[in-house]
Amino acid sequence: MPGKVYRRSRLELYLDVLHAIYDGRRAPSRVVYAANLSYDRVMNCIDFLLAQGLVERIEGIKKKRYTVTENGKNVIKYFQEIEKHMGRRKYSD
Repeated sequence: MPGKVYRRSRLELYLDVLHAIYDGRRAPSRVVYAANLSYDRVMNCIDFLLAQGLVERIEGIKKKRYTVTENGKNVIKYFQEIEKHMGRRKYSD
């Protein structure tokens, strides 16, 4: 019997997508690989992050490209600080 499968929470999915964009993966297809999610799941996460003001679409180009807002950067820093105090280092600079 294989071991127990770990499923990421919705919060973890949002943070994985946010961090992928923060790391410079601005195209949805690049976020798919970085976050290990399907395209549909990534776009649902991006829609949520857009609605929360954590990412924004880069204007002036035809293709979909995204960047992290100041609020998004603050969220990343907040969770990095929590992980540092908990001894877990998933997202490091």
